[in-house]
Amino acid sequence: MKFNLEKDSFFTKLIFRFLIITMIVVLIFGFSVITYFKTFFIEQKEAQIHKNSNAVIDYLAESKIENNKQEIVNWLSIIGQLNEGHAWLVNEKGVLEYSYPYSFDEKKVFSGYETIFAGNSIAREINSDDFEITMQFVGLPVKYQGEVIAALLVFTPVEEINSIIEHVFKIMLSISLFALFFILFISYYFSRSLAKPLHNMGLVASQISQGKYGKKVEIKEKGASQEVKILSESINLMSQKLKQTIESLAEEKNKLKYVLSGMAEGIIAVNHLGEIILTNKAAAEIFDFKADLQGEKITEVNLDSEVKENFKQIIASESFASKQLVISREKTKEYYLVHLTEIKLQDDQFWGGVAIFHDISERYRFEKLQREFVANVSHELKSPLTSIKGSAEILLDGIIENEAQQKEYLKMILKESNSLAHLIDETLTLAEIDSGGVELNKEKIKVKTLFQDLEIFFDNIKKEEQSLEFEFEADLELYANREKIRQVLINLLTNSVKYSAKKGKIKLKALQMAEKIKISVSDNGIGIPKAEQKNIWERFYKIDKARTPGERSSGLGLAIVKQIIQEHQGKLALKSQVGEGSTFSFILPNKVD
Repeated sequence: MKFNLEKDSFFTKLIFRFLIITMIVVLIFGFSVITYFKTFFIEQKEAQIHKNSNAVIDYLAESKIENNKQEIVNWLSIIGQLNEGHAWLVNEKGVLEYSYPYSFDEKKVFSGYETIFAGNSIAREINSDDFEITMQFVGLPVKYQGEVIAALLVFTPVEEINSIIEHVFKIMLSISLFALFFILFISYYFSRSLAKPLHNMGLVASQISQGKYGKKVEIKEKGASQEVKILSESINLMSQKLKQTIESLAEEKNKLKYVLSGMAEGIIAVNHLGEIILTNKAAAEIFDFKADLQGEKITEVNLDSEVKENFKQIIASESFASKQLVISREKTKEYYLVHLTEIKLQDDQFWGGVAIFHDISERYRFEKLQREFVANVSHELKSPLTSIKGSAEILLDGIIENEAQQKEYLKMILKESNSLAHLIDETLTLAEIDSGGVELNKEKIKVKTLFQDLEIFFDNIKKEEQSLEFEFEADLELYANREKIRQVLINLLTNSVKYSAKKGKIKLKALQMAEKIKISVSDNGIGIPKAEQKNIWERFYKIDKARTPGERSSGLGLAIVKQIIQEHQGKLALKSQVGEGSTFSFILPNKVD
């Protein structure tokens, strides 16, 4: 196995730490030994200078008292030769008076003489312009009868000491290099026995982090410690347990995902910080979420203010009784029942809140249609019945004696009776279709004949100068139930006539499309608002009555059209623009069963 020698690898760090520690220990030991030896030899040298100088210093003092210059020079020469160096004599003013082996043309002043004249000895290494090499300096007081009369300065070369120290340094360097190589060899095998198992553990941990659960660490190193083996076994056990846990969590997550995605109700859940942690597909469709909202603040999302306010209450109080509210969108005619409640963990710790949105638009519309049905039927029945009753009472009371006026009242009774019969017929037709009691009894129908029959019907119901135009191929045939399709076209033509101007143009068109046929009824009437278009096929649904003053409608015609076309396995379509007119069309399969 090749180890990663990058600077951040554990193996490299371990090797370098061993080497650094070894180098530090060797350097400390080497410098300590060298310092010890150097100090030892310097002290020995100083002791020797003291011994050699003290042997003749008394004679030098007597010569100084006697001012015997020759003897002073002789004694200085003896001291210099004994110490293999130089000897100087300095007076109480620090001025150099005598020296060996030098002579001076000018009086030289020596600094630091005060310490010596105070009766103390001094010693140190110096580098002076008077000498070409480093000298060991020792200063001794020259006393006569207990009084310091001069200062003896002895200078001895330290080359010999430096040579010994240099030799010792070379020995220490050789030992250090040998120690480094030896430690490198030992640390390599030690680091490998520790780093290789850890490297294997790292690889397994990396694989686990990538989702490859169940991987195991294999320890093949003989020198692996017991702790490393225990750690590897723990990782293997953790990997196996993690695999089982992740599989269980994934299974539960998938179950939850499919359950949530399959729910028709929208769900939005937030945590205790007010951040969205869960939404489902239905919620995204309800509120038109364009992206994943996880982590977004609930207050920053495009939601109804009532829902946001209730979420705030849940988060603020951390204790919230379940609540239901209805939110409505009048523009799109959508209604939602919202159930809000808090969520707590097993230890009764507050976790967040959740809102479930139930789409009750269909129920609301159905209930509304039911109410409108009662109102419409009551109105549709009441109006003709009132006319019939009023006309009958007038005729019975004999108020009208003119025969022509009596006929007008009788015509009114007949017209209103026909309206009642038409309303009942439409209601019964829808009931019959709903009960599944309609048998289509399809047959081949010539489009030309069908349209010609409708032309006669159009002439009876049209307003003043309204016109009807046909567009179809002469030999075009339709396979359907003749009466049901005729009823569809009658209802569509009736609406076109009703909602078109007095000079409106209506077009009836048939087109062959492979094995299908498309029939459409177009007009240039008032048109239908876009918001109303998806609702006009509902039973008893009526567009704003203010748009069609004076026109009576049961609201069942288009519902019957829808039911008949669906019975024929066809499709309905509507294109309409307010003020420009409408086109109702349907496509039917045109093949013999």
